[in-house]
Amino acid sequence: MLVVSWLITLYTLWQMVELHEAVPKKRFEKYHELGQEAFGPKLGLWIVVPLQVIVEVSLDIVYMVTVGESLQHIYILLGGHYKYALFVCIAAFAVVQMILSLLPNLGSISRISIIAAVMSVR
Repeated sequence: MLVVSWLITLYTLWQMVELHEAVPKKRFEKYHELGQEAFGPKLGLWIVVPLQVIVEVSLDIVYMVTVGESLQHIYILLGGHYKYALFVCIAAFAVVQMILSLLPNLGSISRISIIAAVMSVR
């Protein structure tokens, strides 16, 4: 399944590169612009935007559960035995995400990004 997923990703990447500058002197920098060019102004939005939202929400859910499980493993390694530790870890990470989303720009979180990069090497 990983190979099939990789092949699909590679094929869609190739399509994006081919369509990126399909119209002379016009670059498509957003997926919905590309969808509008391929399927028309209205249908392009109806096809691309819902799929983008599904992917973004799904990735966020997977990301939150993965971080929650990692935090739960750390909690267990430290000797914790709380029954609802996974829920609490996911909720705590959600709160941290909400607080970080209130920062004005990415420069504000450069130190946090360095810490996250070091911690992600697991």
